[in-house]
Amino acid sequence: MPDALRHPLLFLLAFTFLIAAPAQAQDSDELGDALSSIGETYADSYTQPVTDALGADLNAGLFRTAEVGGEGVIPVVGVYVGVAGMGAFTSGSASSFAPQDETITTDDGRTLDITYGPDRVPTAFGDESSPGQATISDRDPRTPDETVDLPRGLLNTPVAPLAVPQIGAGTVLGTDAQLRYLPETSISDYGSVSMFGLSVRHSLSQYIPLSPINLAVQGTWQNLSVSGNEEPNSGKIIDASGWVLNAQISKSVPVAPITVYGGLQYEKFGVDVGYTFQTDAGTSTVSLNQDD
Repeated sequence: MPDALRHPLLFLLAFTFLIAAPAQAQDSDELGDALSSIGETYADSYTQPVTDALGADLNAGLFRTAEVGGEGVIPVVGVYVGVAGMGAFTSGSASSFAPQDETITTDDGRTLDITYGPDRVPTAFGDESSPGQATISDRDPRTPDETVDLPRGLLNTPVAPLAVPQIGAGTVLGTDAQLRYLPETSISDYGSVSMFGLSVRHSLSQYIPLSPINLAVQGTWQNLSVSGNEEPNSGKIIDASGWVLNAQISKSVPVAPITVYGGLQYEKFGVDVGYTFQTDAGTSTVSLNQDD
């Protein structure tokens, strides 16, 4: 194997090992714990900033140039190996919301009324102090009320980062492909995160003789999942997937290693959130959809 290819591959393997290793030692699962004692409406508002950030991260960093086949470490084969680092600003995301009392039906058919005490509570990207409590009342008068602590914010940060290994290969008839893959990796305050994505890009400038700029179009499908590690939410909690279509343009400066690039992008992104509500009052399976 040529040295030019060996070193990026070793870097990718080392990076994957480093981010995956904590998954075996890290048992933190605060997102699953946070959802286990709140109703669907509360959970929708609480997790919305997380899914917004995941959507922004997921669809970022798909290209750095519109030159198809010009990034390869092997000039003929055109192989690219690297890590895409993304960060979504959270300043525009809601840090708190006004909870609305709600009703939940348990798996055994009982009806529970949830009364939230505070006027405002944090989202997952909000204040990390305890916001107060909720009262859960069974409509069966023989069952006493239960008081539960409401979830605090999990991550109060201006940027929600994500790093994903990716491999690109081409070209065939002016077309290349890119694979993104993140094995199940434990991330503090969330749970275990995994990702898979596939992009196909085609050069348009190849049809324009002596074109002074590079033009290309690209289509991408990606999926990202957040899973819990502990009961009652030990399975998949957030399942986000979407597709992207973009048009790219770039121009390289011959006298310097500089490439100016830009593009127009259309995105479709959907998120399914599913968790188990479980308190002494009862257990209920909750699912909701957050489409972009």
